[in-house]
Amino acid sequence: MADGFVYVNGDPDDPLAGAQVGARVRMPSFDPPWIVLHHRLDAVRPAHWPGRLFRVRSVPAVTEEERVALEGATRNLRADASYRRVFAVDVLAELSPALLFGPNGAAVVEVLDRADRLTESVARDLAAARHPGAADAYRRAWERWLSGQPNGAAYRDGDHSGVLAVPGAGPAGSPIGSGFAAISICVTAAARQRAGSAAFILDEDEDEELLVEPWSTAGAALIEAAMALGAPELVDEADRAALTAAWRAIRRS
Repeated sequence: MADGFVYVNGDPDDPLAGAQVGARVRMPSFDPPWIVLHHRLDAVRPAHWPGRLFRVRSVPAVTEEERVALEGATRNLRADASYRRVFAVDVLAELSPALLFGPNGAAVVEVLDRADRLTESVARDLAAARHPGAADAYRRAWERWLSGQPNGAAYRDGDHSGVLAVPGAGPAGSPIGSGFAAISICVTAAARQRAGSAAFILDEDEDEELLVEPWSTAGAALIEAAMALGAPELVDEADRAALTAAWRAIRRS
């Protein structure tokens, strides 16, 4: 048995979607997708927002068939992996997803919720109100964070003006865990839902879709606001004002 954390996306077909504390949840088969149990809270990476966060305990295999299947599911995992795959868990507690984003996670959740329901009109307002010094302020906050990370020195000379995470620097990967990446995912999903293919351009060199305006700048503005609100210890008063200028503009509207 092992205790850990499970983040459940909004998929109603997920066996844990309607889970309650005290319940035992078992996958309907031994085939993937499996339950991913994270050993550490800072290792949880939400692929969608919103979702639910549980503290769980794995349930040992009860049959030889299940034991063999479980060995197969975990065979290719590294010994130091931050997660394991399981077929069944006991739900010990439901936690606030804000815990995934650090001690100021509630402020990050507010930005995430706005990103999740972003419209083109609000995206234009964010882009128009973004401070010209916000990118530099964001870069400076990253530099301050890296200076305090166990492996941060190796990354300090890079350009971090648009970075979402530096996994090699320290366990959390960023000043607010997976918060920047989650905001980026939300903005991309909102753009696709509201504007379809018109919100994207294909980068043929990288063979990937990139957001066009106003979505790209709006996303940057929300990520910059999350830096100031989620990691206030990394910014001074001037940088905080620059990072939150667009955020404050849409909150007033």
